[in-house]
Amino acid sequence: MSRLIIALISIGLVALACNNDASQGETTDRKDGFTPVLKTQEDSLYHDVMLGHDAGMAKVGKLRKNLNETQRLLDSLNKLPAKKINTTYKQSLTDLHSALTNANKEMNTWMDAFKVDSATNNPELRIKYLQGEKEKVTVVKELIFSALQQADSVLKTPPAP
Repeated sequence: MSRLIIALISIGLVALACNNDASQGETTDRKDGFTPVLKTQEDSLYHDVMLGHDAGMAKVGKLRKNLNETQRLLDSLNKLPAKKINTTYKQSLTDLHSALTNANKEMNTWMDAFKVDSATNNPELRIKYLQGEKEKVTVVKELIFSALQQADSVLKTPPAP
């Protein structure tokens, strides 16, 4: 639900910015209809935060698919007799499951805490807020990408007998 709200607000802000430009007779050298006109530091920071969010969210489906696959493999291993389990592979799956779970949790936590309209009436405070959010979403994005890279390695390598 919060993702939908963020997306709708983002679309609304871009549409509002486009309407303001058109009504004021301003021209831009944009090459497409999707690139926002970034006029202030606040605009740029908000745009950067949304780019980080969008890059992470684009991978969340794959992250969750890998999380389900990892859980399925761990469940299968846990049904085997202890002496037939490759403990190194099981540990790799366990570590991967933790990394995927953490990345997913961190994205959800960040999205729940992010306030699109925080300090809109105080540009200085808003810039500080957005700078902090840019750093946070960058960390979250890197967690997601790192967990997916780990998944590519672990899930594509069959366990040694």
